[in-house]
Amino acid sequence: MGEVYSTRLEWKGSKEIGERLSLLVPEEFHHELTNAEGKARLSIDIDAGSLEELREIVDRLLTLFSDQDQ
Repeated sequence: MGEVYSTRLEWKGSKEIGERLSLLVPEEFHHELTNAEGKARLSIDIDAGSLEELREIVDRLLTLFSDQDQ
């Protein structure tokens, strides 16, 4: 079995934006949106077979989210 590279993206902010971002996360990634005291926290777990693949996935997600965090 080959190596697995993992990371977690976390975002914190308003509930409204958190819900929008959560809807954009592709189904292939485990993610969790929690709300506490009027703030939201979105966590996304990412696994890949290489560091290059991991970077590409993170870049793709950040690009997908870039217009939503306003």
